[in-house]
Amino acid sequence: MPPAQPQPPTPAVMSIAFDLVFRKGRSPPSCPSLDNVDLLNRIRDKVQNESPAMCRDALIRIQRLSHDVYDVCNAFREGEYGSGDAAMETALDLLKKKCPGLSDEEYRTAFAVGMMWTAF
Repeated sequence: MPPAQPQPPTPAVMSIAFDLVFRKGRSPPSCPSLDNVDLLNRIRDKVQNESPAMCRDALIRIQRLSHDVYDVCNAFREGEYGSGDAAMETALDLLKKKCPGLSDEEYRTAFAVGMMWTAF
C-alpha cells in the first residue's frame, strides 16, 4: 500500500503563514527576514493540532506567493494586464491560480504589499 498523501494546508494554517510573511514581514522576498525555522515554529505555536508537514507546506506556498506577487506586481506596473480595475482583477486572478486557498482579502493584501515592494 502506498504511503498516504499529506493533507493540504487548511485555510487557518494558510492564513497564519500569510500573516507572518505579508502582514508582519513587510519586506520584499529579496530582503532578509525571519528564518524558515522561526517562521515554522511560529505557525506551529498557533496551530498545535496540525501536522508539521501541513505547516511547512503552508509556509512554502506563502513564500512562493511572495515571489509570485513581486513578479505579478512588476508586470502590472508595466501594463501587461491592461489598465484600470480589469487589470487589477486579472492580476488578482493570476495570484489565485498560482496560490489557491486564501481569502479575497488576503489576495488583495498580497497585491497591495507587492505594489509597495515593487515601488522601490
